[in-house]
Amino acid sequence: MPKTLQHIAIRPATKRDIPAMTAVLDRAFSVDDPFGEYMFPNPAKRAKSQPRLTRAMIRHQYLPAGGAHVATVDGRIVGAMLWQPANYHFGALRYLASIPEFVWAMGSDGPRVLSMDATIAKIAPGLPHYFGVTLGVDPWFQNTGVGKALSLFCLTEVEQAAVPLLGLCKDENVGFYSAFGGLRLGHIRLGRSGPEVNVMMWLPSSLRTRD
Repeated sequence: MPKTLQHIAIRPATKRDIPAMTAVLDRAFSVDDPFGEYMFPNPAKRAKSQPRLTRAMIRHQYLPAGGAHVATVDGRIVGAMLWQPANYHFGALRYLASIPEFVWAMGSDGPRVLSMDATIAKIAPGLPHYFGVTLGVDPWFQNTGVGKALSLFCLTEVEQAAVPLLGLCKDENVGFYSAFGGLRLGHIRLGRSGPEVNVMMWLPSSLRTRD
């Protein structure tokens, strides 16, 4: 695999992409993932439950909201990105329709999974913003520019929306996101007893302080 790829295409995801997106994100976060490890502490259970949860999130939350995009190389999905737009709203009917699939995915770890939503809600209540949920690249294609292409696409959306982008990441990824203008605001704990992760923020040009 070359160090950088020249032909990376970013496009909105479709329902047909859900299996490939789920597989890519599962491979991307198979190890050293504080979020998945917190939600599903048992490794054997995590291997089954996390892909189910990812699939349910894509299908019921992010595809309908326009917050799911994929990176492709020669037509193959090699990266995926999920985010909550500033006007994100999980409608009541869609919520009810999704309950069986989410319950099946979460199992007895439901309280831990739901505590992740509570953690996100505490970051910037009342502030219109995008929230970057996840960005993952197939391990075979990491360090080839796929993650950069997805990040720059997302930041273009943020620039057009003229609202901040917030997200969470582990310590090892702070440098990657800082290279695209991300500012580390501090730490937040996942749930009541989970690990601490970094809170990152990106500002569109319209909100940056000018000297």
